[in-house]
Amino acid sequence: MKAFVNIMISYNLTHFVLAGFTLNPALKICVVTSLIPIYILSLMGNLLTIITISIDQNLQAPMYLFLRILATLDILFISSTVPKLVSILMSSDDAISINGCLLQLYFYVSAGGTEFYILGLLSIDRYIAICHPLRYTLVMSSQVCWRLIISFLTFGFLEFIPAIHSMSRLQWCSGNNVIDHFFCDGSALLHLSCSDTYNIEIMFFYFACFAILSSLIPTISSYCFIISTILRIPSSSGRKKTFSTCSSHFIAVLFAYGSCIVIYVTPSGAAPFSIGKSVAIFNSILCPFLHPFIYSLRNKAVMTSLRHMIGIEISIK
Repeated sequence: MKAFVNIMISYNLTHFVLAGFTLNPALKICVVTSLIPIYILSLMGNLLTIITISIDQNLQAPMYLFLRILATLDILFISSTVPKLVSILMSSDDAISINGCLLQLYFYVSAGGTEFYILGLLSIDRYIAICHPLRYTLVMSSQVCWRLIISFLTFGFLEFIPAIHSMSRLQWCSGNNVIDHFFCDGSALLHLSCSDTYNIEIMFFYFACFAILSSLIPTISSYCFIISTILRIPSSSGRKKTFSTCSSHFIAVLFAYGSCIVIYVTPSGAAPFSIGKSVAIFNSILCPFLHPFIYSLRNKAVMTSLRHMIGIEISIK
């Protein structure tokens, strides 16, 4: 009888409410005036990275191809959360439909998960370039790179479909539709279901572990070999120059893996939601915003190409 009542109640639920953060009106204005520039600058920075790498024939090496894909994923990643968050803060319309919530979650976890595979490819690329430079052109050919990219993009956007599909079949209680987060986070969403969510939680946990750890292991291995190779370089200037070619990627790796391990590899309920929300802000908003500056402003080749491109535009005007 109780199960029947739950099913009947769940039919009345058409939307969720995103609780976000409890802010007074003045603080809401401050947050919105910060979020909008961050979002616009993130879009502009990543688009500029994509355009610069696509136009300049000198930036067609595998590393720049991976950076272009990473920039594309960053745009999708930050766009899955920030526009809705800004809408909530500006209009106080904190409702989101069930289908819209699941769609937001799908793009968030798919784009975020695929980024780890691209970061793993970048680490392997740097390992081959530094540790096996004579074999680099042969191993990291354009054909091989595109096959790897297409394979990981396909897998990254397919792996979470079973979990999302299972969530779409859950029953939701109409008296409990407030998501304690600023977006449709999987763990917070599952807490609202009237159904048994254990199997879905396990699916999300293992998919997240696989996406993170399957790229983290080759990344750690690659940097162990890279650091060992750098330390064997006799001159300090040579060591500094070699390490500078992978320092940007190393910084991005620390940001991405550190935040996501706290959010997703930690079992559900092990960390307070307040900590999860704080880390999620860094992971879903600040990381996509920082990536163009980390990769572009610290990369001499990209900056040279960008200055050249801007110079051409100015001369035409």
